[in-house]
Amino acid sequence: MKVKLATGVMIMLLLLTAGCRRKTLFNDTVDLPVRGWSMNRFLTFEVQAVDTAQPYNLYLMVRNNARYPWSNLWLFVETHSPAGSFLRDTLDIKLADERGKWLGRGVGDRFAVEVPFRQRVRFPQPGTYRFEIHQGMRDTLLENITGVGLRIEKSN
Repeated sequence: MKVKLATGVMIMLLLLTAGCRRKTLFNDTVDLPVRGWSMNRFLTFEVQAVDTAQPYNLYLMVRNNARYPWSNLWLFVETHSPAGSFLRDTLDIKLADERGKWLGRGVGDRFAVEVPFRQRVRFPQPGTYRFEIHQGMRDTLLENITGVGLRIEKSN
């Protein structure tokens, strides 16, 4: 009886995780160096889009530690299409509230916030889309941002 129950639980977990994977088109994070994120460094994510009819939601994830001196992070996100055109978004990511409490999930002195930056977007043509992200803060070397990620999932 215990073997059947354990097998049933394992099958359910596999089905749940398989369903999650099918919904996600892309999910990747770039870890940033301890010395800081240079204003001139672009973080590049290449996404293979095939389904031009399916709408997608795009999310950015930012990880920081408690020594980050600001409550926000300005990012420039350039989306380059396979045809060579591009779109530039300017985003103000809020990392802490007015009282200085870090937003998102946190463990110890490390925090992660995920924010939507485009909803129900369709890729107009199949091919490789390149997302380039760079920081838009005034610091030429931005310290205590430890990672930036991009997640693209099917919209309901």
